[in-house]
Amino acid sequence: MTDRRPPGTAASSGLGGCRTRPARDRATSTALSYVLTLGITALLISGLLIAAGGTVDSQRTATTQEALEVVGQQLSSRLMAADRLVVAGGDEVVVRGTYPDAVSGTRYTVTITPGDPVTIELAASSVDVTVTVAAATNTTVAPASVSGGDVEIVYTGGQLEVQSA
Repeated sequence: MTDRRPPGTAASSGLGGCRTRPARDRATSTALSYVLTLGITALLISGLLIAAGGTVDSQRTATTQEALEVVGQQLSSRLMAADRLVVAGGDEVVVRGTYPDAVSGTRYTVTITPGDPVTIELAASSVDVTVTVAAATNTTVAPASVSGGDVEIVYTGGQLEVQSA
């Protein structure tokens, strides 16, 4: 059997049936590998950043909630302490509390709602977090809304009032 291919092809050049590539195609696989590697790396890094961003947001929300619970419990404790002083016969009662202006980098508002028990609601402004704490008092408490920070609980006119200090 004779080989009918023209001279210079793979079979007649002794390369075992493999065809050689022209010189201009040699760097294509290297450049293609480089571009694919960069693309895959960019996708992986983007995925990690997105996942980390969600984790940071959830951690900030949880931290804000815990901090507001602490502030609410402290304010509730001071309100009940002022109530005990009034019940013990105090005519001029002032109880001061020092609280942070902001928790986890966000300002908050304290809203006092009279009732049995008194409701103290703390709401963060930039994070969707609201915490409610109860305070059992014998003395009437006036409704109030104050920004976070230093607070005074004052007994005036037969009721306790929560106001900014």
